[in-house]
Amino acid sequence: MKLISSAAFALITLLTSSLPAAEQWIYIASPAKPPVIYRASLDLETGKFGELEVAADDVQTGFMDAHPTLPILYAATSEKGGKGIPNGGVRAYQINRKTGSLEPSGLVSTHDSGTTHIEVSPQGKALAVCHYGGEGTTAIRLNQAGELQPQVSQIKHQGSSVDPKRQTKPHPHGVAFSHNCKYLLVADLGNDHVEVFAVDKNAGIKEHSYWKAAPGAGPRHVTFHPNKDIVYSINELDSTISVLSWNAKSGELTEVQTVQTLPKDYDGKNNTTAEIVVHPSGNFVYGSNRGHNSTAVFSIDKKTNKLTLIEHEPTQGDHPRFVGMDPSGSIYLAANMNSDNIVSFRVNQKTGKLEPTDNILEVSRPMCVVFIEKK
Repeated sequence: MKLISSAAFALITLLTSSLPAAEQWIYIASPAKPPVIYRASLDLETGKFGELEVAADDVQTGFMDAHPTLPILYAATSEKGGKGIPNGGVRAYQINRKTGSLEPSGLVSTHDSGTTHIEVSPQGKALAVCHYGGEGTTAIRLNQAGELQPQVSQIKHQGSSVDPKRQTKPHPHGVAFSHNCKYLLVADLGNDHVEVFAVDKNAGIKEHSYWKAAPGAGPRHVTFHPNKDIVYSINELDSTISVLSWNAKSGELTEVQTVQTLPKDYDGKNNTTAEIVVHPSGNFVYGSNRGHNSTAVFSIDKKTNKLTLIEHEPTQGDHPRFVGMDPSGSIYLAANMNSDNIVSFRVNQKTGKLEPTDNILEVSRPMCVVFIEKK
């Protein structure tokens, strides 16, 4: 996959910014009783939410992702099963973009337990799931129709680090495919690694290299810059974001900078970071703080790629486990798991700052949100 140049990306942004604001469906993972996937509409001009409805019931999922070109939603699940039997799975749903309904279309086992994060490759030929509890990462092949294939490839992580409670063994927590789909990055909170796995044409994965974070940092999620060879790792345990230079040919990561996500006057106790988001323009980075209950907003230096803090914006709720942005970069959502709400913010396209829209959606323990364009 070819990276978009800065000039081309700016032109695309300029052209699309003049188009009428689209309405999106948002799909929300919620461990209600029984656990469900909710849906609601979202107006990208006002940040207003539509009515909350159940889209799929009795599905235990914490993270979901959508196919890059097809109307398919994938959920990393914990399935019911006997003791000692791996309960990890992936469910696929066909999306009706007009009505927002979901139609189950497949289920495969990940052959591991404790599913955490899921991502579909940019080419739509594979997806990956990591397992915080099972200590492994699984890759699953997709056919041209986006259907889940039974072939899976697995790697069990190794190692530990310095935290006596959280790092006695590996805890894979976040996956991200490289733009060219030749590599899969996995943030491992337990061993302080961002693992780099090579990916073959059949979605097979094998160990390749890794980046080592500071002892006790606890990498949680990683994401790629949209048009540069840069990776961002949000580190849960020490409340930092690491900027990593990415060599797309060799699959090597090199640290450029690590910054704090908390204000200098905050004591840092009882805070863990959660989610990392890069604005589609490539100009800003957003990371969520659970405890301080804020979003740390950073600008990206165009020459050095280093981050500079812009602001800390309160998420208007408790424990923002997920934060995300619609594909146009217009509306930012903070899903506050412990206060049962999702709050929308308008994104200032020039400064990157978050402006509250005063729109709040009440939903039981929101864990993840996926945006799908509404027809």
